[in-house]
Amino acid sequence: MVTITISLNDANQRLDRFLRRRLSLRTLSDIYRMIRTGFARVNGKKVKENYRLRQGDTIELRMDEAELSPEKQENQQALADLSRTEFYRRNLKIVFEDDGLIACDKPPHLVVHPGTGHDGHATLIDLVKSYMLAKGKRDADPVLVHRLDRDTSGIILVAKNKAVVRKLHDLLRGRALIKKYLAICHNGPPQQQGFVEADLVKTLERNQGTKMRVGEKGLYSRTEYKVAKRGQGLSKLELTIVTGRTHQIRVHMAHIGCPVVGDVRYGDPAADADVFRRTGAPRRLYLHAGIISFVHPADGKRLTLTVPEPEEFSAIMKSAHC
Repeated sequence: MVTITISLNDANQRLDRFLRRRLSLRTLSDIYRMIRTGFARVNGKKVKENYRLRQGDTIELRMDEAELSPEKQENQQALADLSRTEFYRRNLKIVFEDDGLIACDKPPHLVVHPGTGHDGHATLIDLVKSYMLAKGKRDADPVLVHRLDRDTSGIILVAKNKAVVRKLHDLLRGRALIKKYLAICHNGPPQQQGFVEADLVKTLERNQGTKMRVGEKGLYSRTEYKVAKRGQGLSKLELTIVTGRTHQIRVHMAHIGCPVVGDVRYGDPAADADVFRRTGAPRRLYLHAGIISFVHPADGKRLTLTVPEPEEFSAIMKSAHC
């Protein structure tokens, strides 16, 4: 049980808005459910989400104290406490670990690294730090080997120290680290298998931030594809990236008229709305990193790691009668 006494500074706020600020690891629907079911009470009573807090009110929350926003805690302790939260249990899925590496199956909507506009201690790298601290590694300093977009799911490598990450970056630069993806796309390429090559230029747009486009004098990029399944307006593609440019797959698929389903930046909003209405599939970016393969720097042996296709990928194809 967590008890919070409302100060003068916090008075006159709606209960749901106060809890949203203090429980940054909980979704808004989680917070509404807590209020509705009495897991969040004010002065011992159930109240509505629009209840206006008054100085001296006592909020009682049925949860671990680690769920509270860590802004007033010491950073190390906050990260250690993170391992006791529902956010940690829901989002950290370790599929491989050895002395130098951790591989995770990242869910969609999880940011991999802190950055502008992201809440502290709500990223994949923070979750891995918390895991290592819980194992007694007080000097934990994990580093991302590569990145996945926030809305892309799938396998991602985290090095336990900088020496390991330097060796793996050498593999990336030499294109010796193989990454394969699965995507559900609108339409489908005319050939059963092939590749997309294009020069990509980075732009900065006022409302969308960094965005890539096909253009002259850009960086060379290549994506290889194979059509795994076709159906009514949708196709399931197996994709291998030869180069690793920002948003490469999403830009390439849109460029050939096969945007990834659920891509709010490069996709087709009208087609997305239609397919989500018809199938009832969850709204997300239908891009998944399923396989990664490389020669392990520790023993020189090839290591191939896979994570399963998300259930909604096969379900959306089935629901669309593909």
